[in-house]
Amino acid sequence: MPGTAPRAPVRTCIGCRRARVKRALLRVARTPEGVRVDPEARLPGRGAYLCPDPDCIAAARRRGASPLRRALRGSTEAEATAALDELETYVVYHQVPVGTVRSENA
Repeated sequence: MPGTAPRAPVRTCIGCRRARVKRALLRVARTPEGVRVDPEARLPGRGAYLCPDPDCIAAARRRGASPLRRALRGSTEAEATAALDELETYVVYHQVPVGTVRSENA
């Protein structure tokens, strides 16, 4: 439609279940090498999204990592738990403010 701005993709956080702009979330991807944190959202494979907030990671962890396993289809409980650990370390180490994961160009 002429005159309308393109809409940004929206994804749902598997921790808090809030819909947010994709750029504001961190992606976890299931690759052939295993489940990995994908902060630039460029890895191939199925992905799941979480807010870069320790509370959202804790919410996903409280549910036994099953939302992450379900979203990634085929990952094991150990892989999902390891991915949540890696994601938590990434958020704390990089001190990622909520809603500012990637730049506009990514």
